[in-house]
Amino acid sequence: MAMSKQNRSALPIGTIFLAFLFVIAAALAIVFYLQVGKLQKEASSAKSKLALYVSPMSEQNPSLNRLISAASPDRTVVQQLLKQISELKQTISGTSAPVAQIVGVTGTANAALTAAGVPTGTPLIKALKTLGTQLAAANKSADEYHALYRNYRRRFHSVEASFNANVAAMKSKLTQAEARIAALTTQRNSLASQVATQASGFQSQISAQQTKYVSDLRNQVVQTQQYKQELARKDMTITQLRATIAGSRPPSQGADAIEAQAAGKVLKVSPNGDLVYINLGRADHVSVGLSFAVYSAEEGVSSGEHAGGKGSIVITKVGEYASVARITHDAFNQAIYPGDLIANPVYSRDLHRHYTFVVYGDFDVNGNGVPSASGRRQIVRMIEAWGGRVVNHLTSQTDFVVLGSPPSTTVTPATPSADNSAMAKMQSESLARYNSLQTRAQSLSIPVLDANRFLAMVGYYVHPLEPGD
Repeated sequence: MAMSKQNRSALPIGTIFLAFLFVIAAALAIVFYLQVGKLQKEASSAKSKLALYVSPMSEQNPSLNRLISAASPDRTVVQQLLKQISELKQTISGTSAPVAQIVGVTGTANAALTAAGVPTGTPLIKALKTLGTQLAAANKSADEYHALYRNYRRRFHSVEASFNANVAAMKSKLTQAEARIAALTTQRNSLASQVATQASGFQSQISAQQTKYVSDLRNQVVQTQQYKQELARKDMTITQLRATIAGSRPPSQGADAIEAQAAGKVLKVSPNGDLVYINLGRADHVSVGLSFAVYSAEEGVSSGEHAGGKGSIVITKVGEYASVARITHDAFNQAIYPGDLIANPVYSRDLHRHYTFVVYGDFDVNGNGVPSASGRRQIVRMIEAWGGRVVNHLTSQTDFVVLGSPPSTTVTPATPSADNSAMAKMQSESLARYNSLQTRAQSLSIPVLDANRFLAMVGYYVHPLEPGD
């Protein structure tokens, strides 16, 4: 009975405990419900406030959604953002400086952007885009430089390989040259030894030859004295021969001297005064066409204007010992008479004697007043036809120099050309030769005849000697 009573008293206590637990659970449920309602109300209010600042498009941003979903009273969105900003700041600067010191007006980021050429006050995103563009351009330039560097490196390796090959070849040639030098050195030493031996032998020979030469020189001195004595005797003989020759020369003065200078004389003059007879014929080697100047026997040869005497004649008919000549010219009031002398510096009665002439310059033979090269050729033909010789070079054996008009010198044009330069050079050389011939002839005492004097002395009077005569 006692047990049953105890069991009956224990049941209400468990019931009470269960009821107490139920009451506590109900109270907690009510409190939780009230708290959830409050949180829902606060969330609704926060969401409505968030809608004021976040657009529907921003709500779709995964990063923003992650921030919101991870938000809690102890870890709000602002705190998360501040934490990310701090981490970004440390990543950028590697320091734990405040954000204002980095992105502020005087911050390190703004200083870096200003140093990079970004204008002050440019938004950070725009500045970063600008820097990104610059970075892309710099990367492109770097790629180009890298490509250029690789190209130059390849070329360097190619040149280096070629240089190494050349160095190897040069080393090989240097080795060969050194071997050749060694061989030549050996050969030189051998030759030096031979030369020394030969020099010793030559010295002995020279000493012997020197002794012989001294003896020969003494003999030659004796012979030279003998030659000098013989030369003195020959000089005396030459002096005697010159005196003999001088005694046999024609006289230089008086009537006999004038007669000796003439080639012949006039024997007779025709009644009408147009023909003369001279004492030269085929035996004296005259020919038809040969002309002579006529000189007065009293005045002598080389008298008259231009040494042309009183007139001129030309052979028209040749006999054995005499010839007929036509008078081609006579000076005013000077008739030709028997006994007058005739002369032509080209003509020689001696068949083996030919006078030598140098003819240079241009001559007016046709009387038109214009000297020409054809006039020179005509004078050369006269000399050669009458037995004279024409040479190009003046020597002491030359008998006469016949000079025409001096070569003309023209003024060089303002615009020179190759032809003008060549012509000027030719004219300069011709004038120099003309003056040289004249000077050398005077130094050798060779007669110099101009055109008028030469034509007068040979009796050539086809035209007046000077224009206007």
